[in-house]
Amino acid sequence: MALGAACDPATIEAVGAPGVYRPDHGCTLVPDAPVCPGPADAQPELQFETEANPGLVIDTAPSTLSDPRVTCTRSYCGTGSLAAHATLQWNDNDPNAPLRMGSFSHEFQPAVDLMGHTISFNVFVDQVTVPMHAQVGVIFDYWRWIGWSGLSRGWNRIEGVVSPGNPLSKIDPAVTSIPVTSIRIDVYVPVAEASGVQGSWAGEIFLDDVSW
Repeated sequence: MALGAACDPATIEAVGAPGVYRPDHGCTLVPDAPVCPGPADAQPELQFETEANPGLVIDTAPSTLSDPRVTCTRSYCGTGSLAAHATLQWNDNDPNAPLRMGSFSHEFQPAVDLMGHTISFNVFVDQVTVPMHAQVGVIFDYWRWIGWSGLSRGWNRIEGVVSPGNPLSKIDPAVTSIPVTSIRIDVYVPVAEASGVQGSWAGEIFLDDVSW
């Protein structure tokens, strides 16, 4: 992973071209830097290159995420990513306990037919000191999880297909369209021996290049 130029005040860690933080504009390419992704590459719907309308919001109900912001401290591709501070806690072996996870969402109004589409994103978690997973799902009638993976330090790619053929989704094989009203991304501590029955974790979560 290449290191970029100074970034007010931290250093960018990026796969693509380095950028700089400019007030009211977020992360912006330095002059004459190559664009990442390139013009011939697939363009993610959410790239987090400026502060305006990042396209993802945090779920504030469990109060596990705070301070959502566009930053150029880290980037998977291009100059910026969306960051949030997470404080996760667990006191039992309930895998669905809301304090175990931090959630981000993107809303569609009106609903968008994503039948056959692959939803993907890249996630970087600082200080992976306990087991951590990330998952992605959609709202189609109710929550349908479509993909997940364990996380290691560095950038991790998570993806899943919105399709009855994806067994995670439990979508009726007879459907001919899947109108989605929301995409949801969760980063969480799973029930595992290494995390213990009780514990807590705090750190920064970075998301980049969300595609559908």
